[in-house]
Amino acid sequence: MSLVGIGDRRVCLARSEEGELFAIDDMCTHEEESLSEGWVDGSCIECPAHNAVFDLRTGEAQELPAIEAVSTYIVAVEDGEVYILVDDAQD
Repeated sequence: MSLVGIGDRRVCLARSEEGELFAIDDMCTHEEESLSEGWVDGSCIECPAHNAVFDLRTGEAQELPAIEAVSTYIVAVEDGEVYILVDDAQD
């Protein structure tokens, strides 16, 4: 996993165990903990602080203590470069 800064936004770039690349907000919705410091299990990411789990595909919270989803972003890889589409309308 990698922490990527896009403007003032912190995005976690993660590869699932199946090899798919995903981008989600880096901050856990339970408490302000960096998801990029957690770990991937299948197509989910687990927060390192309180073990909240989020689906990398949808951002939906899968395990307590988190109940709110994190935002997800479209990822594309072209010619070895990774592009993340951030919709400023979400802000």
